[in-house]
Amino acid sequence: MTPTELAHSISLWVPLLSHYKPGGDQLDPDRIAQHARAIRQNVRGFLLAGSTGDGWDMDDIMFDQILTLAERRDAFDSSTALIFGSLRATTDQVIARAKRVEAWAAEGRAAGTVVGHTICPPIQADADQAAILAHYHAVLDATTLPIAVYQLPQVVQCTIEAATLKTLTDTGRVILFKDTSGEDAVSKAGFKDKRVYMLRGAEGGYAQALKPGGDYDGWLLSTANAFGPWLADIARLNETDTAAANDLSDRVSNVVATLFEEAAKVPFANPFSNANRAADHIIANGQHWRDVPAPIAITGDYLPRSLLARADEGIGLLGPLPPMGYMGGGAL
Repeated sequence: MTPTELAHSISLWVPLLSHYKPGGDQLDPDRIAQHARAIRQNVRGFLLAGSTGDGWDMDDIMFDQILTLAERRDAFDSSTALIFGSLRATTDQVIARAKRVEAWAAEGRAAGTVVGHTICPPIQADADQAAILAHYHAVLDATTLPIAVYQLPQVVQCTIEAATLKTLTDTGRVILFKDTSGEDAVSKAGFKDKRVYMLRGAEGGYAQALKPGGDYDGWLLSTANAFGPWLADIARLNETDTAAANDLSDRVSNVVATLFEEAAKVPFANPFSNANRAADHIIANGQHWRDVPAPIAITGDYLPRSLLARADEGIGLLGPLPPMGYMGGGAL
C-alpha cells in the first residue's frame, strides 16, 4: 500500500494534542507517546503540529521535537499515517517549515508512514482566489511531498473555493482536503475527485457528514484525541445501521458542544486544545483524575478544575469511566 493509499483508507484522523512539562515551553514527549499509543486502536491518521496541537504557536525548536517524536516506535507504527502541519504566518515561513519536514523525512527515521504536509491558505483577510492559488503554487514548487489542503477561515480569514481546489488537484499533489469551517462550501458546490479524500473537521453532525448520505469520506477531528472509541463506533454503525449511527452521533455532538462551551470560558490558549486536553485527562486517569495534577497548556497555565469536571460529566453520559485510565494500564 502506498502512502496515499494508506491515507485514503483511514476514516478517522486526529490533530494530536501536544502535552507539556510545567512551564509550557517544553514538550513532554513521553506523555505524547503514551497518548498516541492509547488512541491508535481507533485512530490511524495523525496530524502532528496541527491547530489542536498548537502548531501555529511552535517555534522551530519545538517543531523539531515533534519530528523526533514521530520517530518513536512506542507511539507510531507503519500502519499509522503521519501528516505534518506547516502552519505559519507567511508563504516563505510555510515553505521553510515544509522543507524542514522533507529533509527529516528523507532520512527515513519516521516510525509511521509519512504522507505529506497540511497547508492552509495564506493568512490574509478576504484574499481572492488568485492570491490563494499563488500561495499554494509557491509551496508546491518548493516541495515534493503530497499535501492536504486545509480550510480554516477561523484562523486565516479567507476561504478556498471549489474551483480553486480543482485547479490545485490537477497538479497531482493534493491527496486530502479538510474543511473545518462548518460551512462545507466546497462539498456543497459538488466538488468530487477520486484523487482527493474529503475529511470534515467541524465538530457535530458526525454521522450525517459521512458518505453515502453526506459528502465526506471521513473526519479529521480534534475530539478524536479523547472520543475516538465513540467516533469509530459511529463510522462502523454508519455502514450498517443509520439510525443507531445518528443516535450516537447526536449524543456525542451534545457532549462535545457542552464541553467546548465550557472551554471557551478559559482565558488562555486554544479552546479546542483546552477542551480536548481536559477530556484526555479524564480518559487517561480514569476515576482517579482528581488525584492527578491538571494538564498544562502551551502558555504554562494549568487547566481549571471546572473544565475537567465538565469533561468528566460529559464522558460519563457516553459510558461508565473505568477505574484505571490508559496512564494506569486501563483500556481506553
